Amino acid sequence: MKLIMILALILALMALVTAQECNLPCNRRIEYLCGRTVRNGSEIECTFRNPCAMDRHGCEKREVWRKTSTGRCTRDSDACGR
Repeated sequence: MKLIMILALILALMALVTAQECNLPCNRRIEYLCGRTVRNGSEIECTFRNPCAMDRHGCEKREVWRKTSTGRCTRDSDACGR
């Protein structure tokens, strides 16, 4: 039981550190862009408000996102909200 509590505490601390690292200050300026990544072998395309928002999302999800085009994506993937 103690081991489970210790592991839970370690995971909580790691999540806190990651959240602080990813808390990038972004401006509110809208410069929509379409970004792409590969998750579990599937390509995902999502629209982001600006490059900073894409970088923050990538940091939080621990994924590498690349800009594919300026403006909104033709179709956002179903996995964008996750």
